[in-house]
Amino acid sequence: MPAPSAQESKSTPPVVRTAVVWCALIGGTLLLFWRASHFGFLNYDDPTYLTKNPHVQGGLSWAGIKWAFTAPADYWHPLTWLAHMLDWQLYGASAFGHHLTSIGWHALNAVLVFAVFRRLAGGFWRSAFAAALFAWHPLRVESVVWVTERKDVMSGCFFLLTLLAYERYVAARAENRPAWGRYFLTLACFVAGLMSKPMLVTVPLVLLILDAWPFRRWSSAASVRRVLLEKIPFLVLSLAAGVATLVMQRQSGAFVLQVPFGERAENAVVSLARYLGKFAWPFDLIVCYRHPGPWPVAAVVGAAVLVIGLCWVAWQQRRRRPWIAVGLGWFLITLLPVLGLVQVGFQAMADRYTYLPLLGIELALIWSVPVATSRAVRTGVVVLGVALLAACAWRTWNQEGVWHDSVSLFEHAVAVSHQNDMAEDLLASALFAANRINEAAVHAERACALNPRNATAPVTLAGIRERQGRVNDAIALYRTALRLRPDNPEVSCQLGLLEYGTGHPREAWQFMLPVIRTERGFRQRALEIGQTALQRGDLRSARFFHELVLAAAPDDAEAHAGLGYILILTGDRAGGIAQWHRALELDPTLPGLRERLAEIEK
Repeated sequence: MPAPSAQESKSTPPVVRTAVVWCALIGGTLLLFWRASHFGFLNYDDPTYLTKNPHVQGGLSWAGIKWAFTAPADYWHPLTWLAHMLDWQLYGASAFGHHLTSIGWHALNAVLVFAVFRRLAGGFWRSAFAAALFAWHPLRVESVVWVTERKDVMSGCFFLLTLLAYERYVAARAENRPAWGRYFLTLACFVAGLMSKPMLVTVPLVLLILDAWPFRRWSSAASVRRVLLEKIPFLVLSLAAGVATLVMQRQSGAFVLQVPFGERAENAVVSLARYLGKFAWPFDLIVCYRHPGPWPVAAVVGAAVLVIGLCWVAWQQRRRRPWIAVGLGWFLITLLPVLGLVQVGFQAMADRYTYLPLLGIELALIWSVPVATSRAVRTGVVVLGVALLAACAWRTWNQEGVWHDSVSLFEHAVAVSHQNDMAEDLLASALFAANRINEAAVHAERACALNPRNATAPVTLAGIRERQGRVNDAIALYRTALRLRPDNPEVSCQLGLLEYGTGHPREAWQFMLPVIRTERGFRQRALEIGQTALQRGDLRSARFFHELVLAAAPDDAEAHAGLGYILILTGDRAGGIAQWHRALELDPTLPGLRERLAEIEK
């Protein structure tokens, strides 16, 4: 028996019943994720986004807003940056508030999912069940509990608002009422979503399949032209966001894993099947699914048969149950940017990528359940639904515990995944940060052994060897890391520092100069090292680092001033005075330098 029609199910339910569902969704989501509000920050991406990001920690300001829109990152998401800035201004370094904000966004999204399904597909209790399943499913944990993934819950909110606004626009057009305001509202929500996370580039395609059902706007050639024309602004924005993302990811070094296109295509097909499997059986969820390279032929064929079979079923049911095709299309289209056809990062897949795509699978499944005709069957369906939600909530609660801290997160990943060099490396980093040096060394060594082409594992092990006092081993490991990834400025600088410390200034100069020539932050760090050496009386090291900075940036006034002082202390009075004159030419406001120069020239 088919699901209720959209027209039948869009009758307005009693306000009290709707309020009860809203309270249950919001209250249940807040209670379920409240445990995570007491967790701390992680050492995985949280430092970049929050705990070591001075721009975010500066709070909301004109300088911060400018930075949010121009920040060099893996992709452009200024609204997410602004949200983190606001959180830091409100809560500071207390992770509790940051977690609570993410949980609040997710609770809001639960209500929006209920509203979207009510408007698009109808069925009050089906929509309520779908919203609860979305909100309480274990696959949501990564997006909600990981503060860095605020972009998931924010972009998800604007995605759902886009769908609601678009439904209002379509309804106004169908009734020949003014609709341009609703059209621009839809466009504004879409832009906000792109500014939160560019994964929403597929929204125009989602709107097009919704035009087929439930809106049925593909009825004539004229309507098809109108539908396509009104999507042009959306497509242009998606194209711009997509190109900008690719450029920024290339500049930020996000393409760290070189995988042939054939293997990327294999992984994309297998990942579709794996996502469906994790939805049905959400166990062994981890934060880092290692990319295997080539998949076994049997896995690829099996996944392809599953996907093709589902597409065949959707096609066969396109008239009787059109929501199956729409839901499957929703799933496939929204996952397209993150399937790894363009490989970004190390992962084969990620739980966070399912935040919006699996709503399509919920649509296809839940609205295909036949309408119960007897009280006994209805009671059984209700009991089964409640049991399923309870099981999801139990698994979600347990999965949250995995995210308590960095060590527990990656210990779990190592325990439930097979030969995962990513998990071993990340666990080593977490243990190292927790000052568990010997344990960290074991896992870093294992990561290097599992995958000799992993460019981050030697860096982790090198840092451990430094702490252990095995400097020559650390140098060898940093050199290995640079062979694997020559464009790593942090490794080049650290290797240069170690080479200098072991009496090889020429090698140090070669490693550090190209980096500080192009990276202002590293140039400032080198200058600070030189100033620290000067303060402790190590004039040789102080001169080396000041001259290094000037070789990279001849117009650095502060470096000229420091070098002048060093030269005077080492007996080269004329050279020092010349450096001070040059410093004042570049920056006449250097504090105290003009007075000091006048005194020494008397």
